Amino acid sequence: MPRRPDRQVFVSVDWLAAHLHDANLRIIDARFVSPTAAQPRGDALYAAGHIPGAIFVHWRQDLSTNTPPVPNLLLAAEAFAAKMGQFGVDAATTVIVYDQGDVNWAARIWWALKHYGHDQVYVLQGGAAAWQEAAQPWTTAVVQPPRTTFVARPRPTMRATKAQVLNAIHDPTTTIIETRRQQNIDEAGGTVQGAYWLASTTVYASKGAYRDLIPEAELDRYLQEIGADRAACLVAT
Repeated sequence: MPRRPDRQVFVSVDWLAAHLHDANLRIIDARFVSPTAAQPRGDALYAAGHIPGAIFVHWRQDLSTNTPPVPNLLLAAEAFAAKMGQFGVDAATTVIVYDQGDVNWAARIWWALKHYGHDQVYVLQGGAAAWQEAAQPWTTAVVQPPRTTFVARPRPTMRATKAQVLNAIHDPTTTIIETRRQQNIDEAGGTVQGAYWLASTTVYASKGAYRDLIPEAELDRYLQEIGADRAACLVAT
């Protein structure tokens, strides 16, 4: 599929290491896990160590509402802007978001900031695992960013309404992609009619001691198989 060079999504470990002390840089630790006896919560992971200068942001507690039956619903513009101002993000801020490296929590925050009009936001490729494997600095020091003002400028075309998805089901020029894991689909009672399943876990592969995105050619093969390369519109759930 064609690439858009003007739409950079990732920065490398080397790039972040070189720019770690840049002015107007805000690093967000978005590690989120369902806690178990073997796996602590994301905030516990942050407390145990994180990239220097990073603040911890919990998607469910900080940036979404979770009223059943719709969890993880992005905050409305005014509430989102207030949170970003609290996190020290304004129009001049370059935001780097990272998670464990093979999940989609950093991508959610990337998308949310893009949706609300902030273009200077990127995901750290390989996440915390790649940073640590490269023996980059790691700290337990907690940062308290100065409050600022974030102005949300929603981009409605980045978000499909229920009515638009219902229309897309019968639109041959639209491809709907279901990205949730099978367990999440089962718990929700199913998926959108006609959606193609491309679980987010499918696009990661082992790379040394961590997992990274699969090569572009392999991802293209997945997308071509479901006709995404020929679709006029893509909707991802």
